Amino acid sequence: RHVMSTPAVVAARVSFRAAPSSRRAHKRASVSRTRSAASKTGCVVRASSASGDSGPPAKVVVVGGSGFVGSRVCDALRTAGVADVVSVSKSGGGPGGVAIDLSSDACVTALTDAMKGADCVVSCVGVFKPGDDDAMREGNGTYNVRVVDAAVAAKVGRFVYVSVASIVPDALGGADSAPVMAGYFAGKKMTEEAIANAFDDSNVCIVKPSFIFGGDAFSVNPPRVTSQYGDVLVKILGSGFVKTVASKSPKPIALTLAEPVSVDDVAGAVCSGVFGRNPSMACDGTDEIKACAAAM
Repeated sequence: RHVMSTPAVVAARVSFRAAPSSRRAHKRASVSRTRSAASKTGCVVRASSASGDSGPPAKVVVVGGSGFVGSRVCDALRTAGVADVVSVSKSGGGPGGVAIDLSSDACVTALTDAMKGADCVVSCVGVFKPGDDDAMREGNGTYNVRVVDAAVAAKVGRFVYVSVASIVPDALGGADSAPVMAGYFAGKKMTEEAIANAFDDSNVCIVKPSFIFGGDAFSVNPPRVTSQYGDVLVKILGSGFVKTVASKSPKPIALTLAEPVSVDDVAGAVCSGVFGRNPSMACDGTDEIKACAAAM
């Protein structure tokens, strides 16, 4: 089953830092660092970003738009003045919903059609199936690469991706060597590399939350706590004292002390990225996500 949101915890909070990857035959830096203009299949995307100074973009496609994060992204975009918000998901649920199954390459044509005329594409697609690395690699990687391919084919100028924060693989020994969630990390890495190879840095925003909370219901898969419970965690884990302790602690302990982030802040940061107001290409972790959301 597709989970159209970004899960971030299993036994510990799960996250990802893009490891160095190859462009052509050479190693390149992580997507969180500055890169030169990237290309894919000979096509370099050069369309200008949707700047807040020039008004809201006319059309934005949100893939995974019916999920926990995606539905709130759609709401935030409409509130910000985007006239045409297209929500793509397997079910086609939600206002402006389009049903597309990402599980085969055939979906790229349908995605491309849905994206025609869009100023920006957002992907909130994610799969969380602990113990099934193949499913997580496919759901977090292959599915999203198809979304990127379609965006390139539709000549979309901007791409925003909801990935996952860097703190967890660091705590677990690194994204390439973590003993758990290897498929999850590999899928995220695959997607970030595809984005890096298709879009110029200035037209990309990668929002990287760790543990997302919100809503009024608890969930085990993916792990999630309510807004009320999350607000309590924020007051404790977001305090200066705890942040200081975490910064001086071994990585596994720092991970357990990491401040969670509200789903509304994640949606706000995505919206900021769509408008081109993100202060950096990657908003990694709660503090950076809050700062990015504040730009709206």
